[in-house]
Formats: sequence, structure tokens, C-alpha cells
Amino acid sequence: MTELALILGISLLGIGFAGYLARWVLGCPTGEGDMPRVAARIRAAADYFTKRLRSTILAVSAVPGGGIFLAYGLARQKPEAQAFPPLELGAWLTLSFALGVGSAVAAAHVAAWTAARANVRAASGARRSLDHALQIAIRGGAVSGLFAVSLGLVGLVGLFALVFATKGGFSAEPGAALKLAPSIPLVIAGYPLGGAFAALVAELGGGAFAKSADMGADLAGRELGLPEDDVRNPATIADLAGDCAGEAAGKAASTFASTVAENLGAMLLAAAVFRQNEGIPSVLSIMLFPVVMRAFGVLAAMFGVMVVRTDDREDPMNALARGLYVTALLGLVGAAGAAKWLLGRHWLWFFGAATVGIAAGLLLLFVAQYYTEHRYRPVREIAEAARVGSPLVLLRGAAVGLEGALAPLVVLGVAVASAHVLGARTGLDGGGALGIAVATMGLLGMAAYALAMSGFGPIIDSAGGIVEMTIARERPDVRGRTVVLDAVGNTAKSFARAHAGAAALLATSMLVSVWLDEARRRVAAGKPAAAAAGSALSVGRPEVYLGAAIGVVLVVWFASRVLGSVSRAARRVLDEARRQINAPSSLGASSGAWTPPHPRASRSSAAPNNPRAGHAAPDLDACVELGSRAALGSAITPALVAASVPIAVGLGLRFAGTEDNPLAVADAVAALILAATIAGVLGALLLGNAGGAWDNAKKYIVTGAHGGRYLVDETGARVDNPTYIAAAIGDTVGDPLKDAAGPAIHVLVKMLPVVTIVFLPFFV
Repeated sequence: MTELALILGISLLGIGFAGYLARWVLGCPTGEGDMPRVAARIRAAADYFTKRLRSTILAVSAVPGGGIFLAYGLARQKPEAQAFPPLELGAWLTLSFALGVGSAVAAAHVAAWTAARANVRAASGARRSLDHALQIAIRGGAVSGLFAVSLGLVGLVGLFALVFATKGGFSAEPGAALKLAPSIPLVIAGYPLGGAFAALVAELGGGAFAKSADMGADLAGRELGLPEDDVRNPATIADLAGDCAGEAAGKAASTFASTVAENLGAMLLAAAVFRQNEGIPSVLSIMLFPVVMRAFGVLAAMFGVMVVRTDDREDPMNALARGLYVTALLGLVGAAGAAKWLLGRHWLWFFGAATVGIAAGLLLLFVAQYYTEHRYRPVREIAEAARVGSPLVLLRGAAVGLEGALAPLVVLGVAVASAHVLGARTGLDGGGALGIAVATMGLLGMAAYALAMSGFGPIIDSAGGIVEMTIARERPDVRGRTVVLDAVGNTAKSFARAHAGAAALLATSMLVSVWLDEARRRVAAGKPAAAAAGSALSVGRPEVYLGAAIGVVLVVWFASRVLGSVSRAARRVLDEARRQINAPSSLGASSGAWTPPHPRASRSSAAPNNPRAGHAAPDLDACVELGSRAALGSAITPALVAASVPIAVGLGLRFAGTEDNPLAVADAVAALILAATIAGVLGALLLGNAGGAWDNAKKYIVTGAHGGRYLVDETGARVDNPTYIAAAIGDTVGDPLKDAAGPAIHVLVKMLPVVTIVFLPFFV
């Protein structure tokens, strides 16, 4: 059992290294003057939201968790294997589901806790140098990246070992152990389902809170005539807390869910290949090979994070890319070693498939850079369009989003085809599908570093807000550094979103193969002749079109609910900000119209601690309370509906199976998953690329392009640049698209196949 010990050892090392990075970050100075005080308010607000998010996830997760146990305990289906009667299987699935929920909550908590403390240290580091702020932010992001991926490996492999040991696998005869091992991933499938469900609530609630606070603060700031992240804006603290607690927590939970779901799918697919072929030396070797690759990826990410360095003359994005290159190179070495060790004579072909996955990940970085960095045509064209007005900004950004969604799909199409060919060259029955699974593991070997890059963005965004609220006037050079790093953070998050979309597409093809193979095997056990007549996926039947249509409708409905929840929560935050400045509420019946002050008012001589002359200091906690309540309340229904739809389709078509096609339900559910994944990933890429380009076009103008942030009027006073205002409107529209709807859709499409696998016995 060397493989199990190695995976668990490396995973625990990853958790320990995350602790070391957290200690290093906390050891950095927190600045001086008002910086610690402002950071304390942000930290308190972030901790408050994280606590509410945790309570919401645990309460809502009790519904599907109880449903799993009752379904298996009361339905009394036939045993799935000789060693797992229905009630025991239900107990294992429920236990693993609960552990998955708890692990996802832990990953979210660590990410939010770290981001809420790294932000002020990154802000303080920017006073010293660009490099110091960069290192603090990337290492703070790596805490959540390494912790989430390592925890997923510990949980899944630990549950596998526990079930295997409970059934006497370690002491049984070799033949008995071989029969037991392939069925264990189905027994612990509740673990990725619990992680995915918790991540869905975290992305829904966290994304809605972060972006509603951001939109509310932006809109209120424009009405007040205040700069972004100004201390006089009542919604500013909620905005900066949303970066830490909402955005960072959601991404960490999402990455955790991705890793465990795709690890489970690879193990199931490897077990299916073992059953279909003679001469494979060990079922445990082929099942654990993909997970060993992932463990080596954790080691590679540790080195990748530590090589990130820059100076004032280098583009910080190059430093982040250098860390990714090191991670990819070391991951490639680990994949070669794992393949040679565990796969025998087939190792070279599967190593080639892993190389394809790693190469696809690197190409996605170049795509993200091209479509979101201001050095390239797309962002510059949006900035140029801002000179005409916001309608052209929105139109050009939408065009960039559509164009940018195609390139990752081309990369993935080539990767899938290449990995399938390489896997098929092994001569194994099912080798092509296993090649795709290995390519997926190669791509996901960079998941810990990709999450570190994603976590870098919220930390540096919040750090920029702290600088703006405290020392921006005295140290404009510090604010300039955080603006540069913030633009880099947008590109880094775009890469992380493209990486998540690629993983979702590759994992879906893998999990659908597992689903169809398992359904065919179960039908054959009861009706061998009928199963032989059924197809793998009969596209000419109406239930297939029905399933595909439901999958697309689910994604569209889900995206509409996410954006609707953001707009409603943002309205509440904005109305609270208006109320605090004694403006007529947009929902109230106050008479008269409120006129925002002239932009010169934002440069008044009022001290930062006296935000508005003649007015009381803003009640910053009120916006946090309203935004968090609205965001979390709107997350419950979409999460429960998304988990229920594939179950309803499967049960609804349960009796549609006929003698000529006993796999009718399998066909329909597979079509639902595939259609939802294609629509979801394409839509999420479109939203993410458009939003990132809009955001960086605004930041490009802030650096001085097209007149910069302000113009000078005939009196010598600074006034808002209309070009900047047009670009800022595009950014406001793009924020909920790229940071709320897109990430939530990614989690949705990853959860659907896991739900169907957990409830598979009730469908066929």
C-alpha cells in the first residue's frame, strides 16, 4: 500500500506547507497610521460573513444529506456489491457527504481567514516595493490553494483506505481485495457530492455578496462623486470584505470540489478499464495512478509559489507565469515517474496524455493574457471604445467575450482528441477514455497554483482599497503599485476561470463515460441480451433531446437567478448608502430629488476620520448586514433545485426503458450532463473574458491612457473623465458576470455528474 501512504504523506505535507506560508504572511508588518484600523473593520466584516456562510451551508446541506440516507435506507435496493447492503451503503454515502461538506467549509474558511489578514500586509508591502506586495499576495493565495487541494486528497484517499480496511481489504486474500477495490469509489461518492453542494452555496452566496457590495459601492460612489474605495462611502467596507470573505471563500470551496470530483471520476474510470482488460498487474496501481499524479502536483505547486519574484522593471504577470511554468515542469516530471512506476508497459502513452493536459493548461494562460491584459488588442479596443461612450464599451466587451470563449474550446478540443488517441494506442479496452482522464489529471496538477493565482486577485484588490482609504494622497506611488497588481490579479483570475472551465469539460467527458459504463454493467447484470442491444448513447430517441434541453434550460435559469440575486442585493446596499446620506431611497416615497455633489467635493479638505462635514460617520456594518442577508438568502433555492433536477429527470424516466433500449434513462441523463456542461462552460468563459476585459480597460485608463482618471476644466479643477466613466460602467456590468455567475456555473456543471453517480441505483 505504498501508493496510499505516498498520497497521504504528500497531502499532509501540503497542508503543513500551507501553514508555513500563513505564518510567513502573518509575520509581515501591518503598516502604520490608519491602515491597521481600516483592516480591522474589513476583517471583522469578513469574519461576520464567513460565519453566516458557514451556518447557511451546514443548514442547507442537511436536506440532501438526509435525502441520501433515507433513499438508500428505505428504498431497499439490491446490494451494489456483495459487501455493501443498501443500508450500509447509504450510511457510507451519508457519512462521506457530511465529510465533503465539512471539508469544503474548512477550505472556504481558511481562504477567507487568510485573505482578510493578508490584505493589509500586502498593502503595507506595497510601501516597500512591488515585489514585496506581490510575494505576500501570492503566498496568501497559496495558503488556500495548497490547503484545499491537499485536504481533498486526504479526504478522498483517507475514506478509500477506511472503507478498504473496514472490509478487510488489507488483510484479505489478493483475489478478494481485487474484487472489493473497484466498488469503493461508488461507496464514497458522497464526498465529492458534499463538497460540490457546499461549494455551490459558497459560490452563490459569496459571489452575490462580493459583487453586490462592489456594485453598491461603485454606484453610491458615483452618486456621491467619490473615488473608488473612498472612506466616505458607507458601502466601502462591505465591498472590501466581499473580496476576502465572498470571492476568496467561494473559489477555494469550488477548487476543492473540482479536485475531489475529478479524482473520483478518474478512479472509477481506471477501475472500469481494469475490469475490461486482462493482464493489468494491480487494480490499486491503476486506480491510484491519477491520484498519485495529483499528489506530485501539490509538491510542484510548493516550488512554483516560492520562485515568484519581480522588480519594478518587470511585468508582475511574468513573475506569476514563471511560477506556473515551474509548477508545470515539475508536475511533468512527477507524471513521468508515477506512470513508469504504476502502469508498466503502458506508461509512455499515458505519460503523453498527461503532457497534453499540462500543455493545455499553459496555453490557457496565454489565452487569458491576450484577452485581459492591456498590452494586447482586445482590452485596448475596449478602452478606445470608451471615448465614444458606454454603449460601445458594452458592445465591444461582449464581442471580446464571445471571441475569447472560442480559443479555450479549441485548445480543449485538440487536447481531448490527442489524449484519446494516445490512450487508445495502449491497446486497452477503454484506454482512450482513460487517456482523457490522465490528461485531466495533468491539467489539474496545476490546480493548487491556479487557486493561488485566483486568491492573489481578491487579496490585492482589498489591499488597494486599504491604500486608497488611508495613504493614497500621501503616497501615490503605493497606490500606483496596487493598481498595477490589481490589473495582474484580473488576468490571474481569468486564467483560473479558464482552468476551471477546462477541468469541467474534461471531467464531464470522463464522468459521463463512467456513468454510461456503470449503467450498462448494471443492466447487463439483470438483462444481458437487452443490454447488448442498447447503445452507449442513442441520440435518435426523444428522451435524449429532452435531457439535453433540460440541461441547457437549467444553466440559463441558474445564471439568471445568480445575476438577479446580485442585482437585488446591490439595490439594498445602494439604498442603505443613500439612506445614510439622507437621500431619498429609491424604494421610498421621499419627495424631491437628490443631487450628487460636484466631483471637486471628493477632494475636499475633510479629514479621513470625518467623512462628511455636517454628517455623522457612516454606519459601515449596516451595508455588510444587508448585503450578506440578501446574498445568502438567495443562494438556497438555486442550490437545491440544481441538485434535484438530474434526480427528477432520472426518476421521471425510470420506466421509459424498453426491451429495445434499456439504457433510456442513462442516455437522457448523459445528454443532460453533456448539454449543461457545454452550455455552462461556454457561457462562463464568455462572461469571464468579457468581465475581465472590461475591468482591465478601466484600469488601463487609470494608468493615464485616453486622458486618465480625471481631466482639468477651464477653472483648473479636476473633473471626471467621460472616457473613464464609460469604462467604469462596463466594469460595473462585468463584475457580477465574471465573479458571480461564471464561477457558480462552473460548480453547477461539476456537481451534476456526481449527483447522478450517487443516485445511479435508482435510475437503472
